[in-house]
Amino acid sequence: MSKSTSTIAGLIEPMGAVARAALLISLWFFALGCNVASAQSEPAADSDADRLRGLLLRYQSADETKASEKALDEETWPSDPLPSESELAAALNAPYSVEKVLLRADELPQLLAAVESRLSNQSIADRRNDASLIGTIQIRQRGTLVGSSTYSLKHIGKHQFLGQTELGQGRNILGVADSQWEVELPATKSPERYLLVLIAPPRQDWELHLVPASSATALGNDVPQWLREPSTEASAEP
Repeated sequence: MSKSTSTIAGLIEPMGAVARAALLISLWFFALGCNVASAQSEPAADSDADRLRGLLLRYQSADETKASEKALDEETWPSDPLPSESELAAALNAPYSVEKVLLRADELPQLLAAVESRLSNQSIADRRNDASLIGTIQIRQRGTLVGSSTYSLKHIGKHQFLGQTELGQGRNILGVADSQWEVELPATKSPERYLLVLIAPPRQDWELHLVPASSATALGNDVPQWLREPSTEASAEP
């Protein structure tokens, strides 16, 4: 590249988009003029006009690439699709099962029966210690973290744990050790405290069930002793 072409390249680099566009237009017309002049005389194999035209095309290509990258950066990256109200209702109204995480208030008796059955099963070895577990929860709305907290899970026997935490609108991601569960609450649902029952047998998949804490009051005097003093949330961060 000749000295003049190199100098022009050095001037283009630091320019803003508008100034660079104006300069490149001027270079285009200059290159066209040089082509006309060279057509009237013997063409040079490596003329300044060819270099300038190549320089122009190179910077045009760079501008198009930057514009494309900027458009991609400005796009709103899609978050996980939000379930509809009907989908959330269908999940909540599904029959009680070990895979169902968020339970209805009227399913609390079934959960208590499952816990009591395990507690009375002599074939299930009990845990060697009563140390509590610490769980975490992240609340996300359209992919953005809006809240987080930790909660304590008290051992109530036979590798079963009890705790409480508050769920918020959006996607609630609950984790204990290496296990993780997700619960989606609609935007119309107010934050509410939930009982957590974790069944964590060694070398097996863990189960987590959540039920509105207010549902325990409907049991009256039938509330089991292990449910009377549930552990509370350890800490919370907005």
